Amino acid sequence: MTDRAANEENHAFPHPPVYRFTSGIYQDYQALERASKDLLKQYYPRYSRFGTPMTDAVEHEITRLEGGYGSLSTCSGLAAITSVLMTFLRPGDHILLTRTVYEPVHRFVSTFLHQLGITATFLTSAEFSHCDDYLTDKTRLIYIESPSSNIFEVTDIGAVAVQARQKGIMTVMDNTWSTPVLFNPLQHGIDVVIHSASKYLAGHSDAVVGIITTTEQYYAPIRQYLMNAGICAGGEESSSLYKGLKTLTTRLKSQRETAHRLIAFLLAHPAVETVISPHLTSHPDHETYRKYYQYSNGLFSFSVRNTSSTRRDAFLSQFRTVKLAYGWGGVDSCLIPFTPSYTSNDDPEWLFFRVSVGLEDGDILIAEFSSALSKL
Repeated sequence: MTDRAANEENHAFPHPPVYRFTSGIYQDYQALERASKDLLKQYYPRYSRFGTPMTDAVEHEITRLEGGYGSLSTCSGLAAITSVLMTFLRPGDHILLTRTVYEPVHRFVSTFLHQLGITATFLTSAEFSHCDDYLTDKTRLIYIESPSSNIFEVTDIGAVAVQARQKGIMTVMDNTWSTPVLFNPLQHGIDVVIHSASKYLAGHSDAVVGIITTTEQYYAPIRQYLMNAGICAGGEESSSLYKGLKTLTTRLKSQRETAHRLIAFLLAHPAVETVISPHLTSHPDHETYRKYYQYSNGLFSFSVRNTSSTRRDAFLSQFRTVKLAYGWGGVDSCLIPFTPSYTSNDDPEWLFFRVSVGLEDGDILIAEFSSALSKL
């Protein structure tokens, strides 16, 4: 990555410092007056809520990696998503979304946006390939999460972008699974890209941050909304994210390689019913995945036959290195059970788990899974 601080006096240091301040200091009345005319608060001095040299450095680097016009940081990935939706949607609008979208997004759309009179249609990856069948004269926005949560549905991004552009509809994509290292949605016609930077980008489970990267057309409206809503990222979190970006490519490679070893072990284990990862030929969207991706990451899911709560608890109790946690994309391996509400295997006969592989030795992880599966 290219190190960059917001001012040249930091050029001799390998990492930009965290500036702790509330309001910037104006040298005179004329400087204060100039700042009042800077409607997007792009220049210093400014109130720290509008950005600091540390957040500037992070946003600059994400913009470079994604190939966008500009990036904006928020206090969480969910805040980034809801901020984009709130910027552009109005009562009476209609939105298309991935059916297996991140559950808090599904909940926000189905409750809060619904109360505002905004309607939504949730589509499978197959339905998205002909999403014009679901567009109405009220459709304002298409929101894609690809690969999607837990079952990793892969949408044909280019096809959706073409159909949306023909109708003048903006497109937004959650690119958290891929990171800018594996895929750049803006290069395939998407208008706005969102990351929960708490996952792979920061990579150490120590920072909650969201990032929005846009084309030029959509930058100013989102920036204005974030300013008006008081949404921003903290300096410490941004610093953690900045450091995480330096090791992103190396971490992804290691996590992918270990995940492939663990997947091979699980595929051969008699207690495992299925393993879900788009890089596997068994995944229904594998061909679409191959169209856009050369590499996968360290995230996958698997299922086992449902059993008694006693055996389930015995299975989970065998994990020491692997943590029972919702987070993913960090250096620590995690797994969490989930209910696949939209899959063909939605059957109480099976237990599903999502696994995020960290940076631990693969032999240790395989040994723990082997021990755990023996308890079922």
